[in-house]
Amino acid sequence: MASPAWSSSSSGSYTILDWSDIIWRLLSVFGLIAINAFFVTAEFAMVSVRRSRINQLVDEGDLQARTVQNLQSNVDLLLSTTQLGITLSSLALGWIGEKTMASVVFAGIGQLSIDSNLGKFLTHSIAIPIAFLLVAYLQIVLGELCPKSVALLYSEELARLLGPPSLTIARFFNPFLWILNQSTRWLLRLVGISYTGQGWYNRVTPEELQLIIATERESTGLEAEERELLNNVFEFGDVTVDEVMVPRTSFSAIPENATFRNLLHEVATSGHSRYPAIGESLDDVKGLVHFKELAEPLESGILTLDTPIEPWIRPARFVPEYMLLSELLPLMQRSGQSMVMVVDEYGGTAGLVTMEDLVAQIIGDSCEPEDSEDLSVQIIDEQTFIVQAQMHVEEVNELLALNLPSIDEYQTLGGFTIYQMQKIPTVGEILHYDGLELTVISSEGPRLDRIQIHRRQSTQESISVAVPELLTREEDPTQTEVEVQAEAEAVFPRWEPEVDLELEGHPEGETR
Repeated sequence: MASPAWSSSSSGSYTILDWSDIIWRLLSVFGLIAINAFFVTAEFAMVSVRRSRINQLVDEGDLQARTVQNLQSNVDLLLSTTQLGITLSSLALGWIGEKTMASVVFAGIGQLSIDSNLGKFLTHSIAIPIAFLLVAYLQIVLGELCPKSVALLYSEELARLLGPPSLTIARFFNPFLWILNQSTRWLLRLVGISYTGQGWYNRVTPEELQLIIATERESTGLEAEERELLNNVFEFGDVTVDEVMVPRTSFSAIPENATFRNLLHEVATSGHSRYPAIGESLDDVKGLVHFKELAEPLESGILTLDTPIEPWIRPARFVPEYMLLSELLPLMQRSGQSMVMVVDEYGGTAGLVTMEDLVAQIIGDSCEPEDSEDLSVQIIDEQTFIVQAQMHVEEVNELLALNLPSIDEYQTLGGFTIYQMQKIPTVGEILHYDGLELTVISSEGPRLDRIQIHRRQSTQESISVAVPELLTREEDPTQTEVEVQAEAEAVFPRWEPEVDLELEGHPEGETR
């Protein structure tokens, strides 16, 4: 017979364990830890696996995925089953494991050549705490942390593997689990909590989804173009009409009394197919005319070159410039109109928006410009650029790494130039602003067309306005400062040597 491993009893009676008993008890300890690990792995795997992926596998005929789907649809059953297994295995482990580990420690102390009284003291004072720490360590590491980590890494595979046995256990203990769940609901109801078991699935919020999309391709599997497209979809609802509209200075219109000949000329010139029909001014929009709608009357002979197009003018829909695109899109879909007019707060025409403008806000422009002259920004050299005056200030800042202020009084680069100069500049006039030279390259009447931006080496905080003749003229050393100022005021009666950046009022001739 093997020598006894330990002898202890709080009441003074002793129980003798030999090494064969200790081995069986150790196997029981690790078996209980394995049972605990099974339920922990099953719980984390089935809760963390994506529902959409499981539904996809079910549609493909995966029977294992169907068991996972059943458990996910009844989370009370899933969590009650796993918690029951974890609790029972932990209790059994505490009952068997402490004595087993203590017996190992007792056996080790018994091998030491020490006084019997001292040995008995050590067994009672040291063995129990050491056994408790050993059991707790094994339970936490092998029974909790490792299974949880593995389940999160391989949630789909482990959920499909452990789903069938978990469902079998759940059905076997179903009556007892029903009592546990009903007891839980009853206790929660006592404290005013109504639990239905339907709110367990943490749905991703739009903000969280945007954050996921913004992560690198290695994490999401999305290319840069795909991420940009999805981001555009989310940002679509925050964009207002005035940010995407064609301003009144940029679209073409025809008089309401125009003939088909006039319309053909406009189509050949601008290349558009839809036009606002106006009365006395752009603020007097009578309706819209669609060139394609004239094909049928033209074929039937009703329409000739000299026929007025007024009978084919359709009523226009007007929307405010601060309407959100998420509201405008369904409005245009319901009305069947692919073009709407935009009005400002005073009721004047601010611009127009087409369905193509809304689509471009999501997928980008449908085509790239074929000619470099059509580019919004032309690079002359490292410090010089030619920019379309109708380009938004925010876009200019982003593309050229500038810091031009953006305020409500203007939106475009042309509007910024007019606002700072306090007048509508002519071709060749230069605005000096914070180390930049903005030169008007071309214009169409009062509307600025292209502006050249040149970065100077030195930064200048003040704003000044000058014509090229004054800037390039050689200085007269005999001329006093008073004479210089008088000459400048003769050219620009309102010109001031130093102009504060915070200009009051609205500039004359300001355009969008």
